[in-house]
Amino acid sequence: MPKKGFLDALKKITGIDLPKLKNIVQIKLVNSSNNSFSLIHIDNSKNLIIPLDKLNGDRGRELKQLLRNDALDAAGAIIAENSMPTVQTVLDTLPSIDNEVAKFSAIIPSADIPLLKSCLYLRSRYLSGAPVEDLKRQIVSVYGQRGGNFANLVSAGYLETWFSPLYDGLTASSQGDAEEAKVKFRGLYKTIVNELPWTEFICVYTSAAKTIDHIVAKLNRNAENGVRYMNIHGIGAKNVKKLEKILPEIETQTGAVRVRIDQDTTRIFVRLELPVKQLDSGKSGF
Repeated sequence: MPKKGFLDALKKITGIDLPKLKNIVQIKLVNSSNNSFSLIHIDNSKNLIIPLDKLNGDRGRELKQLLRNDALDAAGAIIAENSMPTVQTVLDTLPSIDNEVAKFSAIIPSADIPLLKSCLYLRSRYLSGAPVEDLKRQIVSVYGQRGGNFANLVSAGYLETWFSPLYDGLTASSQGDAEEAKVKFRGLYKTIVNELPWTEFICVYTSAAKTIDHIVAKLNRNAENGVRYMNIHGIGAKNVKKLEKILPEIETQTGAVRVRIDQDTTRIFVRLELPVKQLDSGKSGF
């Protein structure tokens, strides 16, 4: 049963009677344009149905904040309508991510812990071969673009390959001062999650032309700051094909070369580097 404080807040925002809310088993975010749902309500299966287009205005902002900050602790996860049939799938998954949640909860901002749980759950679903597009869209709806950025980073393994080594290195350079290391880490973490300065994730919903323009501009901006590489990820078969198609044009426009490529049918990673001669040796950057 969800916690009383969470239920009280839900009652205030949705207007649904508290006794009914006590019996909910899932919170499902739906796209009302694809359903007959137009109002926030509890269905016959005791699911709290929230049309995504109702997450607008003052009530929508309050509801989004509640989902972001409290829903995971109260109910285990926020559940996209098409992502899983029952809440048991979520409950079965959560123990497998406990170690990572515990480790990173200690060093990332507390407000991002529910986001961390959502992203680790999404990665678990992705690795199992389950569709995650709706769940990813839901994370972006609740947490904004930085939520999408973090989901991409977690799915691509950056928690283990970048964030963890970064914190360990900062701890060592701070001579074991955990608080100093945490402050430094969070500054870099904020930049990485908000801006993805050295990483690009291909999005199936963005046109090829816009994707090319964005990557070219980002590579050039990186070069001006002394960073001569970019890691590009495509997750999902459509994004693999899209990146394969646009890479030659990106290379032509920037002079970048592929120094590493790793791919299969559902995932591709490409590291592009600009020739040293294109850089101003007097500049340095992130």
